[in-house]
Amino acid sequence: MSAEKDSLIMQARHYKTLQEIFKKTKPNKDAVHQILDLEFEARRAFIDSDAMKEEDRPTKIPNAYPCFKDLHHVMSELQRILDEDSITYVDEVKKRWEDFCAKWNMP
Repeated sequence: MSAEKDSLIMQARHYKTLQEIFKKTKPNKDAVHQILDLEFEARRAFIDSDAMKEEDRPTKIPNAYPCFKDLHHVMSELQRILDEDSITYVDEVKKRWEDFCAKWNMP
């Protein structure tokens, strides 16, 4: 089996585990956090891909990842994306804000 196929199998397993955790009445936040860490690259690839229209993302992403209905997990994801330990943290935040403003015609 190729490394890429192994990786896809692991990503699918992580996603399935995440879905199972969220079927419980009180999902274990630490377990969710760990799975989100493991699955980060695959999730970002899915979100950034052309698999869904950009205007559908605000509804489809929380449906695919119900954990992002919880502010705690949203903030953790933001931290993963921005990597606050990075020297370029502030520059990256400013750039993202500029891109956001430009996209939505905000001053």
